[in-house]
Amino acid sequence: MKRSAPLVLSLVVSLLLAPALPASAQPVPTPPGAPLAPQTTRPAPARLPSPALAPAGHSLSVPREKVTLSCVDGSFGSPRRNFLLADETYPRCVLRLPLTLKARWPGERTFYVVPRVSATLHARGERGQGHWLPLAPVVPPGPDPLHRAVASRDYAAVELTAAFRPPGVVAGELRPDTVSVGGKLTVCAAPLRPGEAPCQTFDLAARYGVYTRR
Repeated sequence: MKRSAPLVLSLVVSLLLAPALPASAQPVPTPPGAPLAPQTTRPAPARLPSPALAPAGHSLSVPREKVTLSCVDGSFGSPRRNFLLADETYPRCVLRLPLTLKARWPGERTFYVVPRVSATLHARGERGQGHWLPLAPVVPPGPDPLHRAVASRDYAAVELTAAFRPPGVVAGELRPDTVSVGGKLTVCAAPLRPGEAPCQTFDLAARYGVYTRR
């Protein structure tokens, strides 16, 4: 209220100093008993969408070869890069995407990462028929699985994490052969400069082999 007081005072002063309307512009009272003039209503002006609520542009596809999956075996700590073994448990896997966010939004910014990404397991039956089975959500590291804020000076790549049960256990009687990671990843930046889009959505689709020990 204190901040709005000068604005209100200036409006009052401008109204007091405004010239009076000429007699021809003054409203004419309606005589008693005379029919009222029809009222015309003007349509309300259309509201322009806020830049933050405006629909984002088309999504960009991330090349598969740039999406890397790094996991560590929960039993022996053995690293696995871009492949999994059917009998191993992976308490932490990292999906790394070197998106060029600094080129899109140069300077000091904060990037907000909002993923809708999940991992699914493909397995085959005895007759070769394929089945897709849910494996795990792929989310930002940290306490909030829905989004993450990253300062541009610390940014190198977007990293998402997941925990995988043994693919052989998830597949059951089927034979697992592929892990697919896919979905959409939206990144927003703040503060914005004139003419910049606030957000960009990226499409992810990458697959990694699942192998069985012999």
